[in-house]
Amino acid sequence: MTRSKARSSARASFLGALVVLASACLLPSRASAVPVFANGQGGANCALCHTVVPQLNRYGRYVLMTNFSRGLNRHLQMMQNRSLPIALEATAYASHPAAAGLPALSSSLVQWLSAGFLGKEISYFASVPMVSGGFPATSVDQLWVADNAFARGNGSLQVGRFATPIFAPWISQSLSLSGYGIASMQVGSNAATIADNRWGASYTQVGANGLIGNVAYLAGNTPLENALSTTGEGTAWSASLQFLSPEKHWSGGIATLFGSNPQSDGTTDRYSREAALASYDIGRFDLLAIGTIGHDTRPLPLSNASSTSKGYSLETVYAARAWLHLDTRYERINDGLGNVTANYIFDVALDLRPNLVLTLEDLARPGATPITQYQLLWAGPWFRNRMPPGTMQPAPSLRGLSVARARAIENGRSIFYTGKDLAGVRIHGPDPLRAYQSCAVCHQPTGVGGVRLPDGAISAQLGPHAHMRDNMGVSSDANAMAGMPGMAGMPGMSAPPKRWSIADFERAISQGVDNTGMTLSPVMPRWQMSKRDLHDIALYVLTQLHPHG
Repeated sequence: MTRSKARSSARASFLGALVVLASACLLPSRASAVPVFANGQGGANCALCHTVVPQLNRYGRYVLMTNFSRGLNRHLQMMQNRSLPIALEATAYASHPAAAGLPALSSSLVQWLSAGFLGKEISYFASVPMVSGGFPATSVDQLWVADNAFARGNGSLQVGRFATPIFAPWISQSLSLSGYGIASMQVGSNAATIADNRWGASYTQVGANGLIGNVAYLAGNTPLENALSTTGEGTAWSASLQFLSPEKHWSGGIATLFGSNPQSDGTTDRYSREAALASYDIGRFDLLAIGTIGHDTRPLPLSNASSTSKGYSLETVYAARAWLHLDTRYERINDGLGNVTANYIFDVALDLRPNLVLTLEDLARPGATPITQYQLLWAGPWFRNRMPPGTMQPAPSLRGLSVARARAIENGRSIFYTGKDLAGVRIHGPDPLRAYQSCAVCHQPTGVGGVRLPDGAISAQLGPHAHMRDNMGVSSDANAMAGMPGMAGMPGMSAPPKRWSIADFERAISQGVDNTGMTLSPVMPRWQMSKRDLHDIALYVLTQLHPHG
């Protein structure tokens, strides 16, 4: 086949995949995020965890680093998984040649995704590709389960096949089609990298002030039936200490990986990798710097020479528009064996729809022909704002109400469950990067509250007799405690709690002050919205939510 014919065939294959994926986005039910997550969080938008799919924001990184044990509503996720535990992801990819005479490449991938909670403290994730020749695939991408009940809910033990824990929330979910060269750097015949998905066990401990520690034992990346095999990659240990909080602009950490890699001549390469990362995101910018250094005792068979490898990466992601993201990265890699590579990478990501992302990339290297890559990613199916049966407050009866009041309650209900008013206007907090995008995600669809939030606070119960809770789940003021079962007879607790008014809720929602004048936790967003929307959401919460009734 001639080069022109090969190129035409590759383009035809890629365009065919584009047509299939584009047709999928025209279906009536359209996605906002991977359904197993989004539907289980009250219809969460992609922006809850992503800057642009698949790249995670600081909230998404926190959720991933804690094995989903923090930041997701367990109850809703379990209810949702009874009816829709599986999602589908499809990718069409094409690449132009890196050098004259090489054919263009094209490929497509479809994989099943499932995630959530098997129990109150047991979270899981599975991504299984569908490949030609049969299903299930000969190998899984990831398949793990985690027990999050250690150390009073601050420790999580993960077992299965997962992304190597060294900076996984950053490097495993990259906007760039090329991934991070320094994370997938091979040294000689040592193919074990810090970007691998490997079988093993990992323990994560969440500390105070955003500190998260992790230790992991890693085996190979072979298919499931050979999960314990160490052929090829050997075994390794990793450890990291990271600072990662959804409330802070700065994040990063330090990490190490050390292991043994079998060589073809029967010898063993004992190696280590040390890495440091710093990230800063504010406004429309996300800045990232990663550096690694490594040492291999025998990187090449039949040789006693050792090597010291090193590399660094500097990157910025700029959100020019809500639907347009630009990723620029420079990285330099030296494998210690005389091979030095410098990559100049530029990506453009277009959110054609919330569940359909087109990414264009140009990868340039000194002295080489630039590589142009394209990818179209789709995730679905989706049920817009679907809530599990029995978890959503029944729709209020609007009979007998004036047209204006009925409309106000309907508008408040829309804001409470979707984060948007009836006109489709998104409700924002003072910081556009805050992740809480609807009232129901934190306060639960019935307004009962009790959701533990990333900083340790617990969401309040809503309704006419709303009350706040501290990070131990106890009401934080006497006014609220007076209304709790068994408290009315205690000294000073005989009076019923003060009933909230519409004005009280408006002040709490917009200014973060409760009905007694107490300042609410900073984790509660000070929502910014029109006077009409503020009145309508306060009216709905006051008159329609009755968590105990």
